[in-house]
Amino acid sequence: MQETVLTSGPVRLVPFEADDLGQVQQLWSDPRAARFISSDNNTWSAAAASGFIDQAIADQQRHGFSRWKVLGPDGRFFGWAGFTALEETSEIELDYCLALETFEVFPNLPGQLCQDLVDWFFENTYFSHLVSVVRTDNRMVREVMLDAGFYFRESRQIGGMPCDVFQILSPSMQSYVLTA
Repeated sequence: MQETVLTSGPVRLVPFEADDLGQVQQLWSDPRAARFISSDNNTWSAAAASGFIDQAIADQQRHGFSRWKVLGPDGRFFGWAGFTALEETSEIELDYCLALETFEVFPNLPGQLCQDLVDWFFENTYFSHLVSVVRTDNRMVREVMLDAGFYFRESRQIGGMPCDVFQILSPSMQSYVLTA
């Protein structure tokens, strides 16, 4: 059994393994899910999925955090969630991609998962803030980020898509800002 990094309601997050390629490819083959994470349909090839998994494994080993598999109570793959370095700004980004069926079974999962990830991040790292990049037409994720305490920072093109960047400060930075 894989080490659980985080439990969030009915799901648990575990590190990726090299043999998870098929699960990631299947998730990304659903255009309803993939459209919000890339503007290029060719991005989600077997090579891209393999690179994604390799990067997640390397990030976990290097930083102690990464994008992790989201597994349901029965061990079923629901998607991924976690953290990665945002190339465009050199900040750490929270993001997730869940199978749409997951929302039907657990409609509150995205909000709970996001909040638990924010809490985990600031309890386990030294970073002053965390960002989330949301495609401008993805209202559902926008609401999840706002409900989790993120605030709008800026709009910009990222990965060829119009996106809004949201930010949340660590609890210590929030205290500092309030007392300054």
